[in-house]
Amino acid sequence: MRFDLKTLEFDKVIEDIVPFAGTTRGKERVRALIPSTDELHVLETLHETSEGAMYVAEGLEPSFSGIDDIREALKRARIQALLGVQDFMRIRRHIAATKRIRRELGRLSQHLEQPIDLEAYCEALIVAKALAEAIDQVMDDRGEILDTASAELKKIRGSLSATERRIKETLESLLKREASKLTEQLITFRHNRYVIPVKVSDKNRIKGTIMDYSSSGETAYIEPDAVRELSSRKLRLEADERREIERILYMLSALVHDEYHVLQANDETLSHLDFVFAKARYGHQIEAVKPTLSTKLHLIKARHPRIARDQVVPNTITFDEGVKTMIITGSNTGGKTVALKTTGLLACMAQAGLLIPVNPGSTLPCFKQVRADIGDEQSIEQSLSTFSSHMKNIVDILNTVTDGSLVLLDELGSGTDPNEGSSLAMSLLDALDKKNVLVMATTHYPELKAYAYTKTSIVNASVEFDENSLQPTYRLLLRTPGESHAFLIGERLGLPQAVITAAKSRALVSETEVSDLIHKLKVESKRLDAMIQEQEKLNQETEQLKRENEKLRRMLQHEKETLKERLHLENHRVLDTLKKEALALIQELETMKTQSFKAHEMADMKYRARSLGAESSPEKSTETRQYAPGDTVYVLKFNRYGELLKKQKNTQWLVKMGNVKSVFKEEDFEYAETAPKPPSKKQEKSRETVKKTVSGTLDLRGLRAHEAEIVLQKYLDDCAVSDVPFASIVHGFGTLALRKMVQKTLSESTVVTSFRDGQSGEGGQGVTVVYFD
Repeated sequence: MRFDLKTLEFDKVIEDIVPFAGTTRGKERVRALIPSTDELHVLETLHETSEGAMYVAEGLEPSFSGIDDIREALKRARIQALLGVQDFMRIRRHIAATKRIRRELGRLSQHLEQPIDLEAYCEALIVAKALAEAIDQVMDDRGEILDTASAELKKIRGSLSATERRIKETLESLLKREASKLTEQLITFRHNRYVIPVKVSDKNRIKGTIMDYSSSGETAYIEPDAVRELSSRKLRLEADERREIERILYMLSALVHDEYHVLQANDETLSHLDFVFAKARYGHQIEAVKPTLSTKLHLIKARHPRIARDQVVPNTITFDEGVKTMIITGSNTGGKTVALKTTGLLACMAQAGLLIPVNPGSTLPCFKQVRADIGDEQSIEQSLSTFSSHMKNIVDILNTVTDGSLVLLDELGSGTDPNEGSSLAMSLLDALDKKNVLVMATTHYPELKAYAYTKTSIVNASVEFDENSLQPTYRLLLRTPGESHAFLIGERLGLPQAVITAAKSRALVSETEVSDLIHKLKVESKRLDAMIQEQEKLNQETEQLKRENEKLRRMLQHEKETLKERLHLENHRVLDTLKKEALALIQELETMKTQSFKAHEMADMKYRARSLGAESSPEKSTETRQYAPGDTVYVLKFNRYGELLKKQKNTQWLVKMGNVKSVFKEEDFEYAETAPKPPSKKQEKSRETVKKTVSGTLDLRGLRAHEAEIVLQKYLDDCAVSDVPFASIVHGFGTLALRKMVQKTLSESTVVTSFRDGQSGEGGQGVTVVYFD
């Protein structure tokens, strides 16, 4: 895999992207970005970048600035080393950022009402809430250790404050008594001890220890004997304080060690998201889109990303079926080299997962290599001329290029005798034509223009030149050879007319070759006109088909509405019959409750009763309906009616069924005009004999596994008897012992139909949701 990235200025594009990343790791990822030859990987990265661009376009992208680099702290935590206060502050901010970005990633799908794949990273981001709370209990936002970090620390600091207060009171009293012996009324510090400034002449008249002298030598800083013991006690308390703080930080370090894998995974995910959104912001800035990977190179209105939008001239660059080589001719400074660099650079950008500045509908192959020989690479140190330098690069390309690659050659064959150079250029193109590669080459040789018309796999192109203004327009003209316009340019720059006339008289032009060239151009023009007419005809037929399809769709929709109404009425009739049969079976169960039947066996019989006529259950409607809070719906999964309370994200609703509330997708229910009438008092009384009120949630946290198993078994029987459709078992995270016990019990239970882990908003893996029918 070889990509001539520096030649194509890919490294400069990378440096343009770096400022869009907010984290240190995100910037590192951007700087390490290179094209990939794995088509699946390219598709995945392009998809992520395009979704990130959707966030940016809506102004909903999360901010990654200010997220700390916690890699060093995690390394120390992994080996159970002591972390510093700043380490904990960085980790605390990292946890807060994790929580914030997890929340913000879900905003776009709610805004657009469609699923966004980037939201999958929400599941990967796990907020270490317990660790954050532990850090908050120990230190404040400035990193100061709180007195309440531990009872012992609070006691030590209380004693320390009292001791310092006594020291100051004693010294203040001494200042008043010995004021005449002091240079100033001041209590200060020397060598971590409280001292007073005493005149040198009176230093022996104050009992105490001289701790220091002033720079002038006129003041002695003395610690009076009256506070020596208190100062020693203060030092001991400060040592105790340091030891207690160290103990607390060791405890916090152990908690970070326990959460190492979670924090590391979060850091990896955040840096990846920062990387994705950096690419997306850059793409948004240069007005780029996601290209389609294809076997055809077709760039519509392609622009060089490093040329200002108001200065660059967009060009369409395409290789038709069977064409492998494009020879670009035209005047100097007309844009030939820019066209080469643009094509190569956009190919590298796309394969690096970057959006590219083209119009929608553009396609690119996933190249195995992108090789380029562009510019004057003359080397004095290696004694290489311009021609030799080009040849060295081209030899390397010929020897190493593989099938499925893109080769870009600027001024092919230049720098030597024109006759030999053009012959060599044609031979090189012949050699490359035998390989399965795409080639773009620029030249001034007229022989190559004619050569292109001798090969069906080679096409001419040129950069346009305005002969009136004598200025290049930078437009790329496909299938049209160009002229160098040397005489016109020389005349515009002031070359004497006599010189121009003499040059024209010496120009050797083959009339036969020119005639043949013009003939081929006319044939090509007719072919293109025919293609355009055929395309216009196809467009007209397509529009007609669209109109007919729309008419047919409306007819089918009307028939579907009619059929649905008929089915709805029939289903209600069948449901009424089934309910009567079910009620009769429930009354029969009442007579059995004094027998030795277990509760879950009775629930199983009720389940079979409710399953009668399952084939006649209402079919799900494919009708697109606008629901509103308060609508009555029929929940297909539970054969029950409910009321819509609130719309959640996408097409999900919070539905109330009796005392139970849960979230369902619109495909899980259908609109109902009214709910069925409640049962009569006599029927209700018969049901109450076998029902009891059961909560929809069972909390097992705090119980041992064997205790929780007994409680769970009884709860499952109660749910079955009470006709509860589903319930939530809260077991928390902990050591996962409760979770394993719960799922083992559920898998063995005969009253349980299925179960699953809680989703986002239900408690995640700390909750198991169980279904009874």
